[in-house]
Amino acid sequence: MLRIFAAALASATLIVTGLVHGFWTDRWGKAVEPAEAAARLQNVPTTLGDWEVREGEGKPAPVDPHLAGALQREYVNLRTGQKVAIMLVCGGFGPVSIHNPEACYGALGYQVGARTRVTAPGGSGDFWTVDAVHRKADEETRLRIYFAWNAGKGWTPADDARQAFARAPVLHKLYVVRDLNTLEENTKTDPCLDFMQLLLPELDRVLFNQAP
Repeated sequence: MLRIFAAALASATLIVTGLVHGFWTDRWGKAVEPAEAAARLQNVPTTLGDWEVREGEGKPAPVDPHLAGALQREYVNLRTGQKVAIMLVCGGFGPVSIHNPEACYGALGYQVGARTRVTAPGGSGDFWTVDAVHRKADEETRLRIYFAWNAGKGWTPADDARQAFARAPVLHKLYVVRDLNTLEENTKTDPCLDFMQLLLPELDRVLFNQAP
């Protein structure tokens, strides 16, 4: 799972570099706020209820030079054995707003389906969800991806993130991803939602100083 994220982030680096050159490079790169936000990523708990980060993981992700920070982890439910991966990035609104599955996973050869809006359990925010499929010979990889942005006022699945978060001094982007057995798996019973019910209040606390 984490190899998928590493490859996606590497592809995103190339995409972002081309899109933001001449627009945002100097406008946010030296700001204090993104650096502080990046440091807080390491405060995200490694244990969330029955979910724990796999041994040897939870280290900082390779950071796109246009981003202030990135964190990637895979959590395992010790009771059910289910696995969920996250990618959390932060920085100025320009680079963070253009990271999306259509660009990142599409560049890796995934066919990304239509977006559906989902409300996280407990009203912790709204997210886009998409299914992505990669076919190679007799092998098929299926993913379900949840993603949203947060400029300090809640997780939002913006239609156009560049406009929605224009001039935000710090912007966060969260991916929550898991492997699918079939594309027919019901979103309402997705273990990602149970995981997010535990994760999102902790993100509010450690990233935005908001009480859970």
